[in-house]
Amino acid sequence: MTMAKKRNIKRIAVWLVVVSMMSTGCASKTENQSRQQGVQMQQILTPPQTHIDNRIQIADAAAEKIVRINRVKQANVLVTGRNAYVAVIVDTPQNQLSRDLEAQIAQQVRSTDPNIQNVYISANPEFVDRITSYVTDVRQGRPVSGFYEQFTEIVQRLFPKAR
Repeated sequence: MTMAKKRNIKRIAVWLVVVSMMSTGCASKTENQSRQQGVQMQQILTPPQTHIDNRIQIADAAAEKIVRINRVKQANVLVTGRNAYVAVIVDTPQNQLSRDLEAQIAQQVRSTDPNIQNVYISANPEFVDRITSYVTDVRQGRPVSGFYEQFTEIVQRLFPKAR
């Protein structure tokens, strides 16, 4: 797996954490409004069905292990439920991830959290950038509104078979 994919997944994890934090705030606001508006609010609260849990965690321990792998330059890992999303930058021809590199990355992620069932890895520059930005913003205390929706969209595009 390429480093870019690792970074991408790490960025996704960070974005997921931020989105989940923001969703919690929105949910409480929506709950107050639902008392006044009734059924209409239930429609707003119903999220689209995806394989992505709305609680996003940044998995720094996994990212640290991943960057120790030969050819991995940078990694960010976001965890939602039993899924890990790794955004990586790798030092390989055309930033491609080999199956062997992907297997090594997945092994390192699972070694930090045995509850992880699925590891999705990408070196896609857009994915890497979004996840890296998310992680950076969270660490600097910046608001990350809209991240969850962006994260869900890019994950569904990059990993269409993910369940």
